[in-house]
Amino acid sequence: MEQSSLTRPVAGTSPVLPPLLHPCGSERRRSPLTGPALPGAGEEWPGATHSAPKADAAQSFDRGPLPPPEWALALRQLTELTRGPVSSPSWWRAAAFDASLETLTDPGLHATCNQPGQERELPPAIAMQLGLAGWGYFRLGSEEPQQIGPGRSFFFETSGLSHYLPAGSPGWTFVRLAIYHPYLKARLADQVSVNGPLFDLHPDEALTASLLRLVRGAIRKDFQDQFEAEMALFTFVLGFERRSQQTTSETRSAQRMMDDVRAHVLAHLPGALSVHALAAEFGMSRSHFSHLFHARTGRTPAHFAVEVRLQKAADLLIDTRDPLKAIAGACGFANANHLCKVFRRVRRQSPTSYRRMRG
Repeated sequence: MEQSSLTRPVAGTSPVLPPLLHPCGSERRRSPLTGPALPGAGEEWPGATHSAPKADAAQSFDRGPLPPPEWALALRQLTELTRGPVSSPSWWRAAAFDASLETLTDPGLHATCNQPGQERELPPAIAMQLGLAGWGYFRLGSEEPQQIGPGRSFFFETSGLSHYLPAGSPGWTFVRLAIYHPYLKARLADQVSVNGPLFDLHPDEALTASLLRLVRGAIRKDFQDQFEAEMALFTFVLGFERRSQQTTSETRSAQRMMDDVRAHVLAHLPGALSVHALAAEFGMSRSHFSHLFHARTGRTPAHFAVEVRLQKAADLLIDTRDPLKAIAGACGFANANHLCKVFRRVRRQSPTSYRRMRG
């Protein structure tokens, strides 16, 4: 994946980190460190703090797409929070994050944080969006758009186009969290650059609870003070970093396991894979090894061994002029017909066609 273009600290700059919250003076202004200018003490907030095309922050549970059962409670609770304005504390306008509950209902219109004609332009941020009901599309650069439904999340830069409601969607209800602070933006960007912007969340997950706490706080302004708000924001960022590192560790463990199994299969060709012998090399029982391999890779050891033998056969088709019978025997297939059958099923073409196209 290409290196993320999200904000990173500039080499040679001071290590002193800007504070998340600044003492507020009488002047209302937009700070590049703390986010947009926000209402002062006693001013009324609408349910959502930024708009999107045809977004209904309030009444989204009533008028938007129906959520799946596992997300229905969270959506109903958030929707109830948006009914009616609330007063914001004086320190809130210095908050380093913003959050909202939104529903897109107009297909084809693209969602960006800064819309033409918006009363105030939001500063660049790194934002996270979690689908609660319906679905929409997320596009990363020039890649094909990916469908984002309930429980699916992604990070994006608010300075550009990233997601939209396509024709055929029943609507798309989601929560959005935007973080403006450069230090936290950089920390999140580092994780996104390693694991990518897309990930799944479960309603009972700790990171989900942390995200929804920030959304609730942005809507109802129910943090005790700026320190509690800052703690909640750090809790979310640290939770995401912990989750990302666990994902990276699991990915590396899966890759090491596949590399070891691949080496074992190739070293014992043309013999068939003995899962029992392979498990013994890992110091496990056959059932324990099979379960662990499947949990880490999504494949059974036997299916992965077929992939390895098939790749070896594909390499021999290109690198040699050996007949199919010889290649089949060298790669552990019963005969040429067996090789052709498996090759067609997996690669959607015959070994002969594969050789001709790449020869």
